[in-house]
Formats: sequence, structure tokens, C-alpha cells
Amino acid sequence: MRLRAIGPVALLAAYAAVTGCAPSGPSETDGGPGKGEGGAASGGVGGRAIASGGVSGLGGGVSSGGAGLGGNVSGGGASGQGGVAGRGGATGSGGGSGGSTASGGNGGRAGASGGRAGSTGTGGGSAGNGGRAGATGTGGTGTGGTGGAPADACNGATSGAYYLDSAAGSDSNDGMSPATAWKSLTKINGVTFQPGNKICLKAGGSWTGQLAPKGSGTSAAPIVVDQYGSGAKPLLNAGSADADTVYLLNQQYWEINDLEVTNKKTSVGDYRGISINGQNGGTLNHIYIRNCFVHDVTGAVLWIGGSTADNAPGITFQSGWDASKRTGGIVFDVQAGTGTPVKTKFNDLLVEDNVVQDCSFGGIIFKQLDGSVHWGTRSSATSTSWTPHTNVVVRGNYLSQLNTSFGCNAIYMTNVQGGLIEENVTNGAGTSAIELYYTDSITVQHNETFGTKVKAGGADSNGMDTDNSTTKTVIQYNYFHDNGDGILLCQFNFGDSVVRYNIIQNNSRYQIYLHSDAAASSAIYNNTVYNNKTNSGVAYGYGTSLAATYSLENNIFYAASGNGVLTTSSTISYQNNLYFGSTIQVPAGDTHPIKADPKLVSPGTGSNGSASGPAFSSLSGYKLSAGSPAINAGISIANNGGTDFWDTTLYVGAAEVGAYEAP
Repeated sequence: MRLRAIGPVALLAAYAAVTGCAPSGPSETDGGPGKGEGGAASGGVGGRAIASGGVSGLGGGVSSGGAGLGGNVSGGGASGQGGVAGRGGATGSGGGSGGSTASGGNGGRAGASGGRAGSTGTGGGSAGNGGRAGATGTGGTGTGGTGGAPADACNGATSGAYYLDSAAGSDSNDGMSPATAWKSLTKINGVTFQPGNKICLKAGGSWTGQLAPKGSGTSAAPIVVDQYGSGAKPLLNAGSADADTVYLLNQQYWEINDLEVTNKKTSVGDYRGISINGQNGGTLNHIYIRNCFVHDVTGAVLWIGGSTADNAPGITFQSGWDASKRTGGIVFDVQAGTGTPVKTKFNDLLVEDNVVQDCSFGGIIFKQLDGSVHWGTRSSATSTSWTPHTNVVVRGNYLSQLNTSFGCNAIYMTNVQGGLIEENVTNGAGTSAIELYYTDSITVQHNETFGTKVKAGGADSNGMDTDNSTTKTVIQYNYFHDNGDGILLCQFNFGDSVVRYNIIQNNSRYQIYLHSDAAASSAIYNNTVYNNKTNSGVAYGYGTSLAATYSLENNIFYAASGNGVLTTSSTISYQNNLYFGSTIQVPAGDTHPIKADPKLVSPGTGSNGSASGPAFSSLSGYKLSAGSPAINAGISIANNGGTDFWDTTLYVGAAEVGAYEAP
């Protein structure tokens, strides 16, 4: 987020307070009204490994395909974070084992026709958790990990299951069968559940109040919340005095499935749908949230910085780190407890296949406490106080903010080390569709974001924002379109990122916004960037943001309309890009430019995704026609992720320019 336009004295104070993405010249905050844009790596971080070699840092092998974050593999670089989930096969084959010291991945998703599973890594932490259950309940298990609970865990459940029926149940029953189900949330909340227990809510049932069950499971026997019977998901609607509809505190090994959750009040406030919390709890493991419908959570919007002069009903500036951006649909957060602080974080989190709709501030949120302990801020890449959550997967969710003026970030991931954001669709977010802040080793892939707007006093409207102090970020195989900005590279203080094999289409302001501080670097290669929006720039930056190091290679920059701007500076390197369009401004520093029609099959015809998934099938228009000057015209790049946007193995002959590798 950027600093809003304010006077020079206030600007210095705002920058010192670390409020947002800080430019030079006219500036903006994470919560400012966004006035005035100003004037006119750790290298080798990769995604998937390939048969002939690995990828440095972020890895995961490929024999059947796979994009888990893994250790280093053959030909790769230093070992990275452990294997966070790959996409699994038809029966949900899990992620690979971590080897002797690597963190194995959360297992692969079930897939009708197979898919990628995270393969064995060889560097990093303990074995990971296994695969998500398939449609018929035959969930896989990761090698060395524990399998997810079967789909519809409560149907056919016997021992250890407790049933809740809002219509026919009675709290005087024993709750041990559908025929003797309990009735109220109060009854459930009074029980301390044991490993392997199941809390089974009747399909079609409806409850008002808070679900706050007690107890923890184990790695071998998580506690599962699910529906039983057929019909609509069980509905949980927070009571008038409930800040959180579903609430866990210092609990671990829980799986929450198949619920409808809402928390709609008459005015916005400090509200959440599913709220997972830690206070002096140590490491809290294995919280999985799957196949839930979370909607209409009327949370207030609290910005980190900005000017209190811009406060409005439901919108507050200068809230600071801990109070800000912690309301919304699904929220993981650490708060200060009493007594001597105990370092607290979450490990092994999965948020998968949910629909999150019209929730403010955000849809899916991860926060960490700063306070007096500074676990939640990152002063340097080697900060010893920084305590990130680990092994976090956000996959296959549909997030829509179309019907709320307070609905901002769809996915707000802060303080995570070793994370994967994949296969999500966001529609109509405010400020940032996907934002990273204080993170390390995050891969963002196979997502679609569109329709992001300026909302609730925010300054930005981007499809993707890699923000303050974010290192080893990989942004690959995504479709960013019809936002304000496509990708905002806003790594102030420090950071490094790789942006590759994405399709960026028709964003209304900048397709790529170069907005990082001098200590940051970004490698931007083999993207296909198409713009047919009037007055929209291609790759733009200004002021001190131009002191960061940016390398742009093998990209197709196609300006069918707009101003065709490609900003230059002594630290921005353009090489071997293809430039096309009547307004395109070819940088003088590109010594091997390709100035020609790329002969894309049918550019600009990509459509919108939905709750069924990204609209990748509509993107064949971005493939290269026979005779394209982009074919075999690229520079060979090491540690390149292994495939193009369409999963074609790299390279077929010489490298191509753009996101497509011709067979």
C-alpha cells in the first residue's frame, strides 16, 4: 500500500511510522485516498523442479507434476522451505516426505483427472500432512505425513461422534447418534473434545450464536467439524453480542468442513466469521478449513497508517499494526496474553475450496502479534524476533467482495514463511486482491484476480501486491486482469521477487507497477502483457522506486491502446522483450528488442473465472501462432520454474518470448 499525498513534514512522519508502500515525491498510504502518482534476490528462487534439474530454494520435484514448496533438488540451489502442498491425483495423493530434514507438503488436492503432487524434498523440517480427501472420501496420505479426514466425515461416523440437530435435537439427549442429537451450541461449547472426536451438525440446520468448542486433537487424530445428512450446509449466524461466529483459542489439530458461516450486524465493527486465535500458546498445529461458505461479515476497516483526518464511519486510520486489518471472513491471529510472553505461531494451515463472499476488511487473513515482542514485524531478512507462521496453504477458494463497500483484500497473508497461494479466484476486491506483507518463501500461482477497485479509503486497486519486507516471493502462472493495477511490486525496506509466466490483461492503470525501495529486487520474465485500455501504462514507476533493481526479460509487451509507457532508470534492465503497438515506447537500454506483432492467436479474449475456478480455458488466445517472431527468440533462463503457463515443459528447442512455450 502507498502513502497518500500529504505535506513534507507529515510525509516524513508517515514514512517513519512504516504505514505502507512508501514512494518518493507525492506519496500515499495504505489507507490514503490515493491522490497523485507522482512524476512521469535472492536469485534463483523457483517453483517446480523438472526432470533435468531442480529449482533453487522453492522446489518440489515433478515426475507426475508438482508445485509443492520443497527442499532443493537435483540441479537446484540451497534447500528452502518444506514441501507445501502440490495438486494431487484422482485419489488425493499427498505431498511428499521431507526427507531427513525437510518439511513434507500438505497433500495434494483430489482431482478428477489427476494433477500435480508435491514430490520428495531433501532439505528443511519434519514430514508434512497428507492429502485432502477425494470426492468419495478416499483421501490420500502424504509419504511421512498424516492424511486429511474423509469427505463428509460425519456421514457413517460411529464412535467419538457428537451430533447436533437444531430442529429435532434436545440437550437432554446424549448426543451420540442422529436420533439422540443435542440441540444447542451452548451444549457443544460446554464440552472439551478429545482427539478423534467429530462434531456433526445436521444438514439444513440453523443456529444463532457462537460455536466455540474446546479441546485439541493430535496429528494422528484431529477433531473434525462437519455436516451429516444431505442438504444445505449447516448455518451458523453470530448472535448480536458475538464478535466471532466460530472461535478457537490455543487449540490445534482441528478440521472445520462444510459449514455456512455469517456475522452480519446492523453496522460494521470488530467482527469475524471463522476466527482462529493464539495467546501464549506456543506452536499451534494443523488447522484445516475446507468447503465452507463464509459470507456477510460486517467488519470495520482499520488501516495501519494514513491520516485520521480521513476517518469515516467504519473506516479508521492510524490504527497501528496489531489493531489493523483483522476483521473479515476467515482470520488467523495472535494476540497478547497475560503474564510472561510465550512465543506463539501457527504451523500447517490449510484453507481450501471455500467460498468467501462480502466480508470486510478481508476474506482470508493471517496476522501475527507485534506489541512489545515484535513477532509480527520484520526489521531485516535475518530478524531473530520475527516469528512467522509456517507451512500455510490457501487453495481453490472463490472470494468475492462485490456487494460491500468495506470489502478490501481478498487474501491478506502476513508473517508467513513457506506458503502457497494457488488456484484461487478473486472478484471485486478492494485495495489488493492478494497481498503479501512480512513474508518469506511464498509461491503465488495458478490464481485469477479481477475487478479490484479502490474502496474504504484505500489507495490501491491491484490484482497482486508483494509488499513490505517480502523475500523469496514467486509469482507464476497467474491471470491478472481488469484490476486497477495488474501487479504492484511494493517491496519497501527490502525484498526480492520473481514474476514469471503470468498473463496480465487490460488493467486500467498499470499492468506492472514498479514501486519498491532501493534494497529490493525483482526478476520479471516470460510474462505476456496485453493492454487495450485507454490511458493505461505497461510498466511504470517513479521517484525513489526507480532505485530498486528490476530485470525485465523475454516478456511480450503488447499495447493495443493506452500510453505504452515503460519506465526506465539506471537500475531497470530491459532485455530481449517483444514490443508491439502504436504507442509502445521501446526502452533504449534493450539491446535485443523484438519490434513486431507477436502473432498471438486472439489476445484480449480472456474471460472471468467463477466459483468453479479460474477461466484459464479462455486464455488460448495468448498462445503464439505459427510464424510468430517470439518463437525460439528468447534468452534461456536458469531455474525458470520448469513449465510455461500451460504446463509445457521448458524448453522445447530454444526459449520463447512470453508466457507460451511452443511445442
